[in-house]
Amino acid sequence: MDDLLVRRITLDCPVDHAFEVFTRKIDLWWPRGHRRNREGRLHLEAREGGSLVELSPEGGQWTMGRVTAIEPPERLELDWYPGSPAAPTRVEVRFVATPAGTEIIVTHRPLPDSRSIWPERVGLFAGGWEAALPAFKTFLGEHLR
Repeated sequence: MDDLLVRRITLDCPVDHAFEVFTRKIDLWWPRGHRRNREGRLHLEAREGGSLVELSPEGGQWTMGRVTAIEPPERLELDWYPGSPAAPTRVEVRFVATPAGTEIIVTHRPLPDSRSIWPERVGLFAGGWEAALPAFKTFLGEHLR
């Protein structure tokens, strides 16, 4: 069983800009089809112990992730709850400077309590990142600097 899901995307912007937009403007670029509620708003509290939450129009709140580590502007790590709130997975997002700008590397893996559900969920996680990263790149291209 492969316990690592890795996705990469290259962006034409500096690392600090990519990190800032990824964390501070997540509601603007995260695909609506990859939220519990298409009208929900996302907010990332970009600090260790902070949360990534979806706020519904009715006022409800759903925690999508909890920040376990943050090293601006190079790294963000979260316990990821979509799939099973009782058995989170781990997402690490690295922002690496390249001659072309920035490479984002997303590494998603199970934690001990989520190993049993990983094989059935990894395809959903892959589809999510395959939608989210291009949406991020498109947003950056439309709103660069």
